[in-house]
Amino acid sequence: MTSLADVEVAAVVGGSPVRKFSWRPRQGNYPGWLWTSTTRTLVGYESLLERDRVLLADLDVSVTGIASQPFWLSGRDEGVQRRHAPDYLLACADGSVVVVDVKPARMCQEPQVSAVLEWTGRLCRSRGWRYEVFHGGDAVVMANLRFLAQGRRSMFLDEECVSAVSASGRSGMTLGQIEARVSGFDPMDVRASVLALLWRQAWTTDLGRPLSRASVISVPVKAERCRVAS
Repeated sequence: MTSLADVEVAAVVGGSPVRKFSWRPRQGNYPGWLWTSTTRTLVGYESLLERDRVLLADLDVSVTGIASQPFWLSGRDEGVQRRHAPDYLLACADGSVVVVDVKPARMCQEPQVSAVLEWTGRLCRSRGWRYEVFHGGDAVVMANLRFLAQGRRSMFLDEECVSAVSASGRSGMTLGQIEARVSGFDPMDVRASVLALLWRQAWTTDLGRPLSRASVISVPVKAERCRVAS
């Protein structure tokens, strides 16, 4: 046990969840483990809403570490004894930290829940950490990310094909046009390479619109991803 001021972020990121995930018949939530390109390990989630937040963190080039159920917070809050384990801690490349709780908006209207979240936010801000309560992302963006996530693991990719597809892409081209320019590879490998380049953010496209062969890409001047999917 230690004070919040003495918490070592690196140790938290490299540690294990402070409480176990449970699986039982007919439970209302959907827990599981998601492999992330950020940690190159499995990150736990207790609901599909939590899984979506992990996907957003994994895509975020500024995030370098993701810890699920990172620590217990305990203490008195205006005479009330509280104990709470936030859902995630995100370590960022600039040294900043984001602590995340994932809750449907309707649950946050409950006085007991809102009181715990408000207390947690105050504690995190006192340490200089950002605090976020995630209610869910844009439906179209999240559907696109779930699809793009197929390209996050290079072990399932033909990297020679990825290089060929990357060389064929130019800003203003559609995904369909790029795929049509690449020959000598299995079409499924070409499609997987397209997804990988979008996930690595070597290319960008408007994820606010449903992803399709008509989606137009932009190639950054310095196309780089802070991590390579593995």
